[in-house]
Amino acid sequence: MDIGFLTFWGAKPGESLAQGYANDLDKIAAADEMGWDTVWAGGTPLGGSNPLLMSCGVAARTRRIRIGTAVHLPHLRAPDEEFTTDVPEGASRIDRRGDSADRYKYVLESLPAADPIQTAEQIAIIDQVSDGRFIYGAGGNTIGDPRRQRHFLEYLAVMKQAWAEDEFSGYHGEFYDYPILDPPGRVSPKPVQQPYPQIVLPLDSQQSFVPMGKSGYWIAIGGGSSHNERGDAVLKQDVANYRQAWRDAGHGGEPKVVIRISAHVGPTRAAANRAIERADKMHREHAAKTGRTRPANAPERGSNLFGTPDEVVDRIHELREDFGADEIMCMMMDYVLSREEVRETMQLMADEVIPRVK
Repeated sequence: MDIGFLTFWGAKPGESLAQGYANDLDKIAAADEMGWDTVWAGGTPLGGSNPLLMSCGVAARTRRIRIGTAVHLPHLRAPDEEFTTDVPEGASRIDRRGDSADRYKYVLESLPAADPIQTAEQIAIIDQVSDGRFIYGAGGNTIGDPRRQRHFLEYLAVMKQAWAEDEFSGYHGEFYDYPILDPPGRVSPKPVQQPYPQIVLPLDSQQSFVPMGKSGYWIAIGGGSSHNERGDAVLKQDVANYRQAWRDAGHGGEPKVVIRISAHVGPTRAAANRAIERADKMHREHAAKTGRTRPANAPERGSNLFGTPDEVVDRIHELREDFGADEIMCMMMDYVLSREEVRETMQLMADEVIPRVK
């Protein structure tokens, strides 16, 4: 079992943006020394954090910790595609509503579409700088849209071909058309990991589990109260279907399931409760302002990684037993706690939780 954490970049009150970035890098460098397995760099379009750029900065500041994006959102746009805020029934709240809708609309309608060859080059550079520590987590906003899912998978296919081939032989698909390099040549640089870094895709639609297993991709899912709208019982079967599809397709190696979940560990139950109550209050206030009947992703003590080290260890073992979880991606409540408090709880996690679940 690997244990990582998700970080979103930015300044806290009283900090400049430059100070915020520097403090985030300091936290990650400390986690590298503490023994955390992975740092996952979050970000949203035009949201102040580019996961690929940030990953390169992390690679230069760390020695051993793996670096993943959670997630990179390449700008995919078919010629006739239009922006929509429609969200299919049963889909997660990871969508284009609310405060982010204007940003997504601007990106889709105004910015040039992402190029998979250029993205492949950027990822290879990160993998070189990190000496093979990079994991590419990507999403395509494909929920309920089969055509967009085909577009996203073709985007990934172009990148994998560019990485794997000594001489790029061209690509001719539904969405991308690349000629053979003339004269024959290679897309450079190549990643350290051969044939390419592992790719992790977040799944929030029940229809995606079997296709991702067939395609041989690792997956990330929500756990506890984090992007887990359908509940654990349904999610268990989804993961079982994913693993079976992987085996049926004859892929080498093992499938991997990363669970993203809210986490906070305190030295005592009372100390943990105080932090969780602060988060509860913040979520209730946000729900009141936005008119939601239920706070989105609000903390729930029983389902998340909240409590003393012993309680958190027990919950991690449950996640491994129920879902075959290979890695836990901890959301460390940075939005509530001070930087000092976050550093303290990460050290407690490193000292008293991680060694007991490895």
